[in-house]
Amino acid sequence: MCLTLACMDPFAESVNYAPFSTIPWPIPNDDLAAMDDADEWWLVACMDWPRDRWLGYILGYRKAAAVLVGHVTETGHHQDTLVYPFLLCWRHYVELQLKVAITLLRRWHEEPAELVRTHKINLLWGTAKKLLLRQELPEEDLEAVNNTEKILLQLHGLDPTSEHSRYPVRNDGSHTLEFLPRVHMRRFHEAMERVAHFLDACDSKLREDINTRDEIRADYSRMHGDE
Repeated sequence: MCLTLACMDPFAESVNYAPFSTIPWPIPNDDLAAMDDADEWWLVACMDWPRDRWLGYILGYRKAAAVLVGHVTETGHHQDTLVYPFLLCWRHYVELQLKVAITLLRRWHEEPAELVRTHKINLLWGTAKKLLLRQELPEEDLEAVNNTEKILLQLHGLDPTSEHSRYPVRNDGSHTLEFLPRVHMRRFHEAMERVAHFLDACDSKLREDINTRDEIRADYSRMHGDE
């Protein structure tokens, strides 16, 4: 039997057809954990160094969105396929960042910091906003909260269940992203980057305030004991 495969290069402009024998198939020494190329140290991703693992995921999805829109901007190609992982990266970044924000805000208010178990952006933002507004914020920060809310609720409307950027259909067979026939990737990215800057600022300030408070309490405890 003679087999011919359509070798689809996701970064090619056309589909190239080649004989079966010329297509690279898996070989015996393939290994996903291989670490042979010591001279290519920059290709080795370190996931075992001490850090908040949430930050690795959060920054990773945000950076991936930037890489994708950067590729489209530089080449002018592949926007019709890269748009889906692009949307997924931004949505998942927001979900993760809001979950961490809620945890940090609850720690700051000295409440149980349990992880919120939902994928819905509107619910996550609603919880984060209530906790955030329990603090006295300057007028410019309140404006940023409102502008952030507008974009996050719009993002929720586009993909309320996190299925739309991952699948072309839902479990009931209905199409996803029906109300989003076009996406201007640069404009979308710029709006999301502004949201990300705001959420990142909240994250950094909360971590700094929590650490400062903990250090002050530790110093006081050393000086005065349990008084």
